[in-house]
Amino acid sequence: MEKPKYQKLVSDLKMEIQSGYYSENEKIPSLREIQTLKSCSLTTAKEAYRILEEEGYIYVINKSGYYVHKNINSIILGPQNEYFETVEADDRIQQIMNTVMDPKLISFGAAIPADRYLPISELHSAYKRALLYQDTFSYGDLQGNPQLREWLAIRSSMHGFRVSAKQIQITTGCTEAITYSLFAVTEPGDTVIVPSPIYVGLFQILETLKLKVVEIPYRPTEGINTNEFEKLIKRHKPKVFLFSANFNNPNGYLFREETKMELAKICFHYGIHLVEDDIYGDLFHTGTRPKPLLSYFSQMIGGPKSFLCSSFSKTLSPGLRIGWVTTKTGIQSISKIARAFKISENHPTQICILEYLKRQTYERHLKGLRAQYQKLCLDYTNLLNKESDGNLHITKPDGGFVLWIESKLDGDKLLMEAKKLGMAIAPGSLFGLSKHWNHFFRINVSVGLSPKIREKLILFAKRFRKNGTSKGTF
Repeated sequence: MEKPKYQKLVSDLKMEIQSGYYSENEKIPSLREIQTLKSCSLTTAKEAYRILEEEGYIYVINKSGYYVHKNINSIILGPQNEYFETVEADDRIQQIMNTVMDPKLISFGAAIPADRYLPISELHSAYKRALLYQDTFSYGDLQGNPQLREWLAIRSSMHGFRVSAKQIQITTGCTEAITYSLFAVTEPGDTVIVPSPIYVGLFQILETLKLKVVEIPYRPTEGINTNEFEKLIKRHKPKVFLFSANFNNPNGYLFREETKMELAKICFHYGIHLVEDDIYGDLFHTGTRPKPLLSYFSQMIGGPKSFLCSSFSKTLSPGLRIGWVTTKTGIQSISKIARAFKISENHPTQICILEYLKRQTYERHLKGLRAQYQKLCLDYTNLLNKESDGNLHITKPDGGFVLWIESKLDGDKLLMEAKKLGMAIAPGSLFGLSKHWNHFFRINVSVGLSPKIREKLILFAKRFRKNGTSKGTF
């Protein structure tokens, strides 16, 4: 049964207030104006405003109009978008990461695949073969090994984003690829819109480039709300949308295809450049490899630019440090930036990867990797739910090898408690500039489930038994 029109109007206006499109103490459209904006009757508008006023979302000033409540943050449940004039994240992140990366602790906190799931022996053999190449120790092509770029172009085209080898720049990992892409289309003081939560390292890039940030939180059932997204673009006029559409780190979320299409359409319409982090795209748990959002983005010459960034860090080895940027519209600017920082990429490692790929084991390796990570995510979820008496809210990931977990406890304090057990987790505060995620934490399941690790997890999960149920903000 369809909602009455006034209820739909209430829902729409609540979303706009919750998203920050209308902020605290801001005047909202009059009854007459909302009639035009929402194509509704005066009766519908009056009833909707009455409900909003009754629930504390708005208040009225005689002969002036309706305004958003003065203490709206205490009324709104769940995360809201926020705007940050400056990003000051690096010091805080490094302080926490010193504990997360402590080699004396079992590293559940870092999103680094364990060696047992990587083709280490095959890479050893590939390196030995690479060392026999006559030009191994010479400078390579600045844009990257042509054969490796050709392989990447063919694979990208197979998965929905058709490009040529000339449209790919090899980089030192995915982080550098993202940095180059942002550097190519922004200047200090520009605004970037990002989903929240998102990969912690992006905030260090944004801080270094002196960019402003708008965070748009994930919503429970739909991920990114496209109406909310468009309103934020109108309000803040960002230069770039920076995101991970396929298995976002830390919540493992996959954008629906309709959402990808709509976001691409909105960004092109408003001239927003796209920088997509697709590092987890190959690690889907079910179905087929999802297309990047960029595959739906118009690549018109003179229009907004788009960049697809990835690496072999999550699938072959993080120590290889080989990533890439794929772009149909901005390769000249990316290559120009690369020339300013280096003469060439790591030539021996690129040849090593080529030697590995020639054995045609990559797809078979990925198939096994996906199955193992899916099983580990399920096993971890079942164990943690059982041992915590269900007092943890664990987001089911669509791909990747990390779990995003909500509890009643503060994540930063939980990190210190986990340390006493000889383990490290990643507190939720790392994954946003706002405080929306303080009661969340992320763990890496690729650590495995040996008897020792299982014992640690059981002790950790039992910590939540006496703390009641989780807050349930999702």
